[in-house]
Amino acid sequence: MDLAVKKIELINWLTTQDETMIKKIDALRKSSMESAYRARMGENLESKLTRSKADRKSGKTHSQEDVENFFESKWDR
Repeated sequence: MDLAVKKIELINWLTTQDETMIKKIDALRKSSMESAYRARMGENLESKLTRSKADRKSGKTHSQEDVENFFESKWDR
C-alpha cells in the first residue's frame, strides 16, 4: 500500500472520530512538530527566551520602524 492510499484511509477514519480522539491526534501532531523544531534549533529555546527577555530589560532592542528606516537608508545610497 502506498503512502497516498494510507493518507486517504487515515483522513476517512478521522471523519468518524469523536472530539476526544481528534484532540489526542492534534496533541501528537503538535508534539511531533515541536520535537522536530527543537531538533533543528542549535540552541535551547529556553535559553533564547531568557536572552531575549534580558535584552528587552537592558534596552537592547529596536522598533520595527527603526529597523525599516535603517534598511531604507541603505537602499537610498
